[in-house]
Amino acid sequence: MADEIAQIGGEEQAAAERSCADVTTGEARYLMALLDMQRKGGGDPSQASLARHLKVSAPTALEMLRRLRTLGLVADEGVRLTPAGTSAALVLSSRRRAALAIMQEVLGIDPEHAELEAAWLAASASPLLGRHLISWRAHGAGG
Repeated sequence: MADEIAQIGGEEQAAAERSCADVTTGEARYLMALLDMQRKGGGDPSQASLARHLKVSAPTALEMLRRLRTLGLVADEGVRLTPAGTSAALVLSSRRRAALAIMQEVLGIDPEHAELEAAWLAASASPLLGRHLISWRAHGAGG
């Protein structure tokens, strides 16, 4: 949540927000998925498991991983976030949680659709909207 964002310093948070602004919606989806998978599985996911998780083909996942490596967000070896990738993914995930609360609690969207919409909103939000989403959630709105 917002406390995860607070764990990264002001300068690092600004860099993470900049990197969020510099990634496409698709790249952001991969960063959030990698963070989710690393948290759940405890280790580095495989390219195949990432592709299954995102419901894309293996070649599509490979191409995106190459792009994320070029951006310095995924390590050169394995399928693992770099520190910059982790920071960006934490910011994106905090945005997603706030967007999910809005989707379900404010707009009344059913959980399955709310999850998808929240991921897209978090991935495509501007830095300004992203900060407001996180702030809204941190100040007790939506739970």
